[in-house]
Amino acid sequence: MPTNQEENKNENLANTDFISEKIKQRPINRKKLLRRTIITVTLAVLFGFVACLTFLLLQPLFSDKLYPEKEPDPVTLPQESASDELTPEEMFADDDQIAASEAQSFEESQKDQIDQAIASYSFDSSDYNKMVRSLKSVTDAVKPSLVSVTALSNDTNWFSDSYESSGSTSGLIVADNGTNLFILVPSTAVSGAETIRVTFCNGATANADLCLMDSITKLGVICVKRAALSQDTRNTIGPADLGSSAGGNLTGSPVIALGSPVGVQDSVSYGIITSEKSSINLVDTNYKLLTTDIYGSSSATGILINLHGQVIGIIDMSHNQTDMSNQISAIGITELKGLIEDLSNQKDRAFLGIHGATVPSDIQESLGIPAGAYVTQTEMSSPAMRAGIQSGDIITSFGGSPIDTYEHLVSKLAGCEPNDIITITVMRQAPNEYIDIEIEVTLSASTTDK
Repeated sequence: MPTNQEENKNENLANTDFISEKIKQRPINRKKLLRRTIITVTLAVLFGFVACLTFLLLQPLFSDKLYPEKEPDPVTLPQESASDELTPEEMFADDDQIAASEAQSFEESQKDQIDQAIASYSFDSSDYNKMVRSLKSVTDAVKPSLVSVTALSNDTNWFSDSYESSGSTSGLIVADNGTNLFILVPSTAVSGAETIRVTFCNGATANADLCLMDSITKLGVICVKRAALSQDTRNTIGPADLGSSAGGNLTGSPVIALGSPVGVQDSVSYGIITSEKSSINLVDTNYKLLTTDIYGSSSATGILINLHGQVIGIIDMSHNQTDMSNQISAIGITELKGLIEDLSNQKDRAFLGIHGATVPSDIQESLGIPAGAYVTQTEMSSPAMRAGIQSGDIITSFGGSPIDTYEHLVSKLAGCEPNDIITITVMRQAPNEYIDIEIEVTLSASTTDK
């Protein structure tokens, strides 16, 4: 017989049979799973995009902080040496100089004999050939500084078909700061271009960026990164040797026109300087025009060099007289050097807006006109006109500095910047005398990067 303990156990088992159940797995909601998967992938892609964008934006900043690059040196052109002038001490001769003078007179007599021998010499074709080869060697030495600049832009014709238009001009390498090559070009050839392409003397090409353009001279500077050029090209090319056009003795000197003087790239012409003292009637400047007897294209571009291979002028045919439209002319390089430096360094140039001239000393004495910069014309809507400067005024002070010549005024203006407020003193003719008037002028800019 079962014991009481066994009976109780069986009774308990019978009472718990009703809670026995089978656990089933929950069915998978495929739509919900797909929606979560899509959301997860979308968030992952969005996170990756934001991370990449943040890296691209911050990477230059971090690179500059961790690996700062050395700032390229500003462009500076060599200063022209002062003209050789005798000091008061050199005007007095001592005994040694007198003896040297006597020896020199003996040498001069020998020189006369040599001159007579040369005069009797008969030159033939071989001598002419040597001379031409000598001139060609000068041009060959300068050609590594010349480039061809092509401006490319996309246009649309009448049938809405897009096409690429281009125009080429000659450019001159004027400076190299170790990072960029700076090239002087006519700004009209590159203005509005979407791409500027430079072709060097060895045929290598590279894209260039515009630095600044001058609205007065219509010249601009573009730059090419040295890193974009091969080592062979970097070794072949180089900046030109900029000479001087201010010597006062260039008239009658032989010159060579390089670039495209006859309207064809890489052309060469020979001639002489026929005049050098004509001033170009440009606002706020005192540039000089060099004229030659070289017949060329009315759209010629390029440079004039002397027989030492030095650049003495930048060809510009826009200032020619109507009866000399095809004679090669150039702006003297001396007065352009400051402009080239500013354009290369992307320094905006100040604009006043006057045409002027220096009052000659004899006119000052005979007519009682004060010394200074005589205003011959003011440009419409210029800072000078807005401030009230008139034709016939004589500027005697600029920013507190006395002005005695127009060239002095131009020099002072070159040291100013756009938006500078300058006090100018002018002498204006009244019925019986000249009176002083102080005028405050806010300068604007003559340069642009477009």
